[in-house]
Amino acid sequence: MINGLPAGLVARHPNADDHPRVLAVLDEWWGGLKGEAGAVERALLLPRLYFQHFATTSYVVEDADGKLAAFLVGFLSQSEPETAYIHFVGVDPALQGKGVGQALYQAFFALAEQQGRRVVRCITSPENAGSQAFHARLGFTASEILPDYDGPGLARVAFTRPLAGRPARRLRVLDQVLALEHHAQLSEPADDDWVALVRAPEGLTVIRTAGESVPGSDRWIGLYDADPDHGLDEPGLLAAVLTPLARAGLPVFTASTYHADLVLVPEERRELALSALRSAGFTIGSE
Repeated sequence: MINGLPAGLVARHPNADDHPRVLAVLDEWWGGLKGEAGAVERALLLPRLYFQHFATTSYVVEDADGKLAAFLVGFLSQSEPETAYIHFVGVDPALQGKGVGQALYQAFFALAEQQGRRVVRCITSPENAGSQAFHARLGFTASEILPDYDGPGLARVAFTRPLAGRPARRLRVLDQVLALEHHAQLSEPADDDWVALVRAPEGLTVIRTAGESVPGSDRWIGLYDADPDHGLDEPGLLAAVLTPLARAGLPVFTASTYHADLVLVPEERRELALSALRSAGFTIGSE
């Protein structure tokens, strides 16, 4: 099932019976990292449901005697249609450095690509320097340390890796800063500095270039697909942009065109918006 494993090791998808087997090796394989609190934390991260409901995107590796050698628990995000997520990975310390972890990750990358995913994401604890170095070797980009990411006192480092088979989707920031207006009448504005018009029963929505008199809180930047050549039947494109912005707590306004979607975010929160999109696997402009 998996290429690149050392001789004598075989991989398969897990089942519910593998749950206690994996829990039994966590403390040994992690060398007691973070003491008793770390042991409880690791066990809580792997409830049985992962072995029941995410088996087809996860793997266990065994030797010829059936002894557990490694595992990877991953899934395809339901909320982010372009994202695959690696939740938990472990390799017997006696086999580390022999390509087992890399083979598991490459198998998951291939599976995610086959399912149309564009980016793989995962996290680790700041204390796990070995994990951070491993992910860097596999081409992941690391975030800064994120305090309280998984709850009070549970800091994490987040990793993102675009899938090689599908280039990262590119967005460009429109040159002009924009403003939003609502007109009760449905007639087209007399001036010509508008960018988009949407007629609706309650009136006319106008997206126009923001003049200098528009206050900062009412100024928006526009994000548009840098390669607007997808078909109308390609699903999930707008959701892929909006989901990371929503996770970052950003308000948005959207207007769809025949070729792509225009997404507006507040100008004063530009850097937060672009950072959230880059973390989700997008590139901005000519990056």
